[in-house]
Amino acid sequence: MKRLMMAAVIAFLIIQTANLAKAESKTSCESTQFKIVMKSEADVKEKASAASKTLKTYKKNKELSASGRTGNWYEICHANKAAYINMADVKEVFSTDEKALLKKFDRRKGVNQVVSATGKSMSDTKVTIQSYEKKQGEWRRALKKMEGVIGKNGFTKSKKEGDGKSPVGIYSFGTAFGSETKPAGMKMGYKKTTKYDYWIDDQTSKDYNKWKTYKGNPAVKWKSFERMNHELYRYGAVINYNTDPIIKGKGSAIFLHIWRGGTKPTAGCTATAERNVLSLLKWMDPVQKPHIVMGTNDSLKSVK
Repeated sequence: MKRLMMAAVIAFLIIQTANLAKAESKTSCESTQFKIVMKSEADVKEKASAASKTLKTYKKNKELSASGRTGNWYEICHANKAAYINMADVKEVFSTDEKALLKKFDRRKGVNQVVSATGKSMSDTKVTIQSYEKKQGEWRRALKKMEGVIGKNGFTKSKKEGDGKSPVGIYSFGTAFGSETKPAGMKMGYKKTTKYDYWIDDQTSKDYNKWKTYKGNPAVKWKSFERMNHELYRYGAVINYNTDPIIKGKGSAIFLHIWRGGTKPTAGCTATAERNVLSLLKWMDPVQKPHIVMGTNDSLKSVK
């Protein structure tokens, strides 16, 4: 009897494991990130290659669910397996808000990479981070959506030093930085920080909102400053807010950096998990003039 019971338990576990693996495989294949529409009649391929076996041919205007894009190929689900469609044959479906946001960058010459950090309300401290890139003349999603946090007091259109808010607007990126060695494959300029590096938020100083390297006692030189080699700045990038011209009191030290966690907002920066920061920094290419847009959909309507 014991042997029979043991055999039954083992059989049950084997079946459950098989079902779980099957479910996970199906979920992975069918996980939908966004919609795409066929621009013309085109083939679905078994692999991400034009020479690969054709699985099906879809007609123009057919809408499909995509789980992502790698290079020039979108991944879809066909017969419960991953299949691929060439980027040239489809366009992505964007929401009205996404269309309005991306249209702002069509007026900015040479800007082909965009990071959006959007919240649901001006007081919200959580944001969704999405990346877009212009490929073959069209905007397309780049990396997968990310969770992020902003200032502890939400967004503002009129930022002031020390208000704990993140500035609404569109900004270019400055240098990437970090206390760690520059990651392999990163195209951005990168500045490795030391214990002598500071960002100055002293409104009375001529160094306000500037990165300074100083080997003396910083407390004697400035009334207020940030150390650039602490743990949240293992990797990050400068967001060019209030830099040209620098207006004292309008806010300083606005960065993209690593978060403390999804429920812990910043003092005004945009932050996300370390793996996300690294993905963004490796994706961004100075030649493509990456910019970040921050705010709510409503607050960004008036932003040029």
